[in-house]
Amino acid sequence: MKKKHLFSLLVTLMLMMTGMSVSSCIATRDTTKINKVELGMTKSDIQHLLGTPLFKNADEYGEEWGYRKVVGEIIGSEEMLFIVTFDTEGKVIAYNSVKEHPHFSHPL
Repeated sequence: MKKKHLFSLLVTLMLMMTGMSVSSCIATRDTTKINKVELGMTKSDIQHLLGTPLFKNADEYGEEWGYRKVVGEIIGSEEMLFIVTFDTEGKVIAYNSVKEHPHFSHPL
């Protein structure tokens, strides 16, 4: 009986963790997706690859989209922002990981 209960608890925890990693509001450890970002990609390409951004900033020169990114192992990991910059035509002109963004004060 105790083994069934422990197994059930483990399955529940694994499902919860899987659900959190799929959500766009939760940080991603999947650097494989981030590594696929390339100059010239469209906003649609980026949204399809990385999902809904945590935030968007726009001005007359273009737009920035920010995603959470976790660097390191579970113990001792560090949360960062992965910033994708688009020109006025909606094409990626830059991307970078930063510890904090000067125009975004939302706590990670």
